[in-house]
Amino acid sequence: MPQAFSKYVPSVVECMARNYDGDPVPVTRIRSCLGALGRGGTGEVYNGLKYGVKLGYIEEVPYGRLVRYRPTIIGTVKGAIMDAVMTALGIMNEKVIDTTERMSIILYSNLLLDLPILITQRGSRRVECACCTEDGECFGFRRTEGRDSVYLGMITLKVLAGVEVRGVRPVDYWPLFRFVRDEALFYLRRGFKGHDPDAMTRAIPLMTLFLLRLDRDLFVPKSKVGLFVMRLHRQWQLPN
Repeated sequence: MPQAFSKYVPSVVECMARNYDGDPVPVTRIRSCLGALGRGGTGEVYNGLKYGVKLGYIEEVPYGRLVRYRPTIIGTVKGAIMDAVMTALGIMNEKVIDTTERMSIILYSNLLLDLPILITQRGSRRVECACCTEDGECFGFRRTEGRDSVYLGMITLKVLAGVEVRGVRPVDYWPLFRFVRDEALFYLRRGFKGHDPDAMTRAIPLMTLFLLRLDRDLFVPKSKVGLFVMRLHRQWQLPN
């Protein structure tokens, strides 16, 4: 993993996912998006593009005498996870690269458990109470969303497992980025909201240490994920 980083990489990847329609995205469109989000201008765009390309999150595409850019599918997923890590843990230097890889393992393992549950929901969309006080008051929630989450979850699982993903539509890139970022933030933050306002801050060093020491071999081998996703896909397509 090349140790090159700019804190603008996730934002640039997000803007590319928002604007990707199958054709390479021009710098002007990325700059307009970044400006609308209040995250920078021309310098920040080029900085994010430079290191996004080095990380493999972004692909350069010659366009006449100019260069345009295309988000890679793995960059869309990893960029969203990086955004979540930066938001939740406040890591703003090159250490976020390795932490993103570790958080990818966490998300990968949770999707292996969650996707079969999502399939059983058959398109339902609701929020369930995950944690509550002795008085029964909720302070933590779990999202249980329907078919979109199954579809995006299967794409994410295959990407994180290193399995080739085919047939992803350009229109799916932005929902995919948003889904992965929300899922990663959910796992980083759950159990803290409403329980103790200072708990998240106190836990950040421990969470960061855990992620840095995480061993991928704790989880299901990647070689089994392709068959797993195919089986889930068949179950998902079955009529009610």
